[in-house]
Amino acid sequence: MDRKSPAGGAAPAGGPPSRRTPVKVSGGGGFPTVPVGIAAGVLIVVGLIVYLIIQSNSSDTGLSGPEKAAADTSSSIPGTYVPDQGRGHFTGGYTSSRPPTPFCEGVAWSGADTAAVAATPTAQATTADATASDGAPEGTPTVPTNCYNSNPPSSGKHLNVQRNVDVGNGNIIKIPPDPDVYPRDVDIPRDAIAHALEHAGVFLGYNCKQGDTACDDVITQIEDLANARIDRGDRVSMAHDSDLVEGTIGLSSWTRVYVFKYEDYDKGEVQRFMEKNSCRYDPEGFCR
Repeated sequence: MDRKSPAGGAAPAGGPPSRRTPVKVSGGGGFPTVPVGIAAGVLIVVGLIVYLIIQSNSSDTGLSGPEKAAADTSSSIPGTYVPDQGRGHFTGGYTSSRPPTPFCEGVAWSGADTAAVAATPTAQATTADATASDGAPEGTPTVPTNCYNSNPPSSGKHLNVQRNVDVGNGNIIKIPPDPDVYPRDVDIPRDAIAHALEHAGVFLGYNCKQGDTACDDVITQIEDLANARIDRGDRVSMAHDSDLVEGTIGLSSWTRVYVFKYEDYDKGEVQRFMEKNSCRYDPEGFCR
């Protein structure tokens, strides 16, 4: 008698049917844990490197952006570095009878006993015997704050904001002076210059000997250059400066100064000073 399968069919010879081993249907493979782990590790390493670079470029002194700019002694910045003498305002406004702040010993200027005493327009740092007032930051340690250590001034206390200031010859200006090329009979008061620099500016002064037409011609060229830079947004104030030794031209920005004889005029250097130093130091946000 033949054996029947439960379904009524004949049982296969050789015993009961074998079980079929289940086959797992492929769905694209399992989660690639190894590659993902490697990628995550790479990202962590890259992030750590970026963090270390940022930290290495950050100053540990906690200085603000303007303070870093004032303390930057890099030779890539045009002009001679002059240590910061701090900020602050004098009490009272400008009058023609107000004695100006003196220049520090060793600074060359037109009123010195010997105008060419100093080979450079800056003084050597000495122990400070005065401090900034009105709650303003003090100057760099060992730098005097009761005199200007460069000519033109490149930092330090200065006159407060004033309007309709009579500087002689019927000329009325603001303090600090607006960016402009001023008529040649206008002198910006010595104690107003640092305020223009504090407002992200560059001061450009000159003092030609009367009747020196060659010097006058150079000034005309620089006036054209300054006007062009002002039109491009540079904060340049150019005016006659009787404090300069006759025959010299002087530029200053905060903690930078560049003075030369008119015969040594270099258009590229003057333009570079104005371009690179305008807005370099901007603690009050005039260039935003």
